[in-house]
Amino acid sequence: MPIFNSKDKSVIKDYSTEELIQKAKEMRSYNMISIHAAGSGHPGGTLSIMDIVAALYLKIAKHDPENPEWKERDRIFWSAGHKAPAIYAALAASGYFPFEDTINLRKLGSGFEGHPNRLKLPGIELSSGSLGQGLGVAVGSALNANLEGINYRAYCIMGDGEHDEGSVWEAIMSAAHYKLDNLTAIVDLNGLQIDGSTDEVMQLGSLKDKYESFGWKVIEIDGHDMEAIISAFNEAAEFKGAPTVIIGRTVKGKGVSYAENVVGYHGSPPADGRSGEESLDRALQDIGDPQFTKEKVDGLLKIASDYQKTIDKDMLEKLPKFSKSYWWNDADEMKVDMVPTRNGFGDALDEMGSDKNIVAHGADITSSIRMDKFYANHPERKNRFFSVGIAEANMIQVASGFAKEGKSAFVGSYGVFATGRAWDQIRTTACYNKLNVNIADAHGGISVGADGATHQALEEIAVINYLPDIVLTVPCDSNETYNATKAVTYMDGPSVIRYAREATPVVTDKDTPYEFGVANVVRFRGWADKFADAFKWTLGTEYKGENEDITLVACGPMVPEAMRAAWILKEEYGIESRILDVHTVKPLDKATMKKAAQETNAVITCEEHQVGGFGNIIAGAINTSKDINTPLVMDMVGVQDTFGESGAPWELMIDFELVAENIAVKAKNLVGKKTG
Repeated sequence: MPIFNSKDKSVIKDYSTEELIQKAKEMRSYNMISIHAAGSGHPGGTLSIMDIVAALYLKIAKHDPENPEWKERDRIFWSAGHKAPAIYAALAASGYFPFEDTINLRKLGSGFEGHPNRLKLPGIELSSGSLGQGLGVAVGSALNANLEGINYRAYCIMGDGEHDEGSVWEAIMSAAHYKLDNLTAIVDLNGLQIDGSTDEVMQLGSLKDKYESFGWKVIEIDGHDMEAIISAFNEAAEFKGAPTVIIGRTVKGKGVSYAENVVGYHGSPPADGRSGEESLDRALQDIGDPQFTKEKVDGLLKIASDYQKTIDKDMLEKLPKFSKSYWWNDADEMKVDMVPTRNGFGDALDEMGSDKNIVAHGADITSSIRMDKFYANHPERKNRFFSVGIAEANMIQVASGFAKEGKSAFVGSYGVFATGRAWDQIRTTACYNKLNVNIADAHGGISVGADGATHQALEEIAVINYLPDIVLTVPCDSNETYNATKAVTYMDGPSVIRYAREATPVVTDKDTPYEFGVANVVRFRGWADKFADAFKWTLGTEYKGENEDITLVACGPMVPEAMRAAWILKEEYGIESRILDVHTVKPLDKATMKKAAQETNAVITCEEHQVGGFGNIIAGAINTSKDINTPLVMDMVGVQDTFGESGAPWELMIDFELVAENIAVKAKNLVGKKTG
């Protein structure tokens, strides 16, 4: 069924096979231009799925761009949400919005997020990105069609590596049980994941045999043969009595010579930028759509550039103003180095890797979270590194098995998956059994930026903190992450280390005090050439009060922001701040919290997290331990009960009002309430 007019039941456009082949080239070209303009994205998988997608959206699926919520439309669910640029290209080709709009991929407020958001763009059936969830939704949708007697089909697009997730197989089982012949699954079988081939990460075996054993009709095709693709979809629609899966054997990076079958192009834009052997220009030349002249490409890239200028202007206007700029590295003095916080985890794991009682488990993202430093250049450690694939629940269970036998087991992934998806396994197996499972809660908060809400962990401080028998540490920079990782390694029971992905200010050094379970007090002492040298650090147990006006209690990347806020408050208003670096959230240093509250009588908590997740922990500690006759005013800085979105990390920090300038404004107002 070609694109449809739902009102008069007429065909809008019926593409021939040759036209679909040409349209796929156009979609590939826009896909590469948008990823280049964004500076990030997933060219490999978007290029491999594009021929199938062109056929599905332009020839097979029944849908109407003028009526996106048409009740009788076919539903297309993208479980593989990281292929979002391909979704946007398909919807643009179908007429939901102009192709030119997709060039603002991954930019703040554009709607074209790193993973699809159904609330932002028409034609998207499901906000997705957490792998393994789409097929179950498609099963529910197909069941609903049968229940309501509505003639539509449900399609679900998945990757091969996604089949590591157990939830996929639960959905496969249920679809067969209900004999959902109005459901078609599509597997992009390109053989590559982030950490290597599917055989290296987690062997899939024969997907054909596995699906058939579950009771599915299986159609295997060359995923780049347009006639075979169309034929497979038609065969699936005609088959009765069971769901159908189309397994398309594809080439990751198809159509771009330097990206074909290259693991590194899973999630990276053209390495050479606009020109060169691995560049945008070379990609467009390989794809071979003649309409993409230099002039046209220049014009498209200008759209993205102009949009970004608007975002930059908006962020500058949103930032509270003071007598001068206090932004990072704007002044000739107070300079700070920016280093990815994740490096500290990798360095510590590398250093401790010589201990044969330490094992590590990768979840197809080892390089990104720096777990690869455990085995990189250390072949003798390979037998202590185990890939569990994209299977976070099983990852915790396997690590628990090692921990039960006396090993210190490290696991890790994006925090939202490592601690969110696997929460039940952490609770029941790791915590209840008090097993030494150390969880790298990587890319915490909004530090993943353009990946968007599905990959931004903004809830895990709260959901982990209330588990019994677990340790939760939230270090402020790469050095503190190193210290925290070493501190938890040999503790009895499980631990979580929450750290950021991107470069954040380095505010500590080897001489900075660090004692697990004890908060640090940080005090601004005056301008210095280096930002870190302008502050004095003291263990909370050793600190003597200095009659400060307010306490700023922070964890993680918010500690540097609180430090910068203290600088602003002193310079602009003469307000003295006591900063508490709460690198260990559980167990919490309640004595230092209590002392600060009673001596300053004003507290602001600062978290890169849903507001109150950390703040309410601190508020509870203070208000259940402080003297009842001590006055106290309190406020919180954090994400205000919303999901994250795509954008550069610093843009999101400003947009969510998490930066020092916002802290300083709240602090000044709070001090005014205290003294007014």
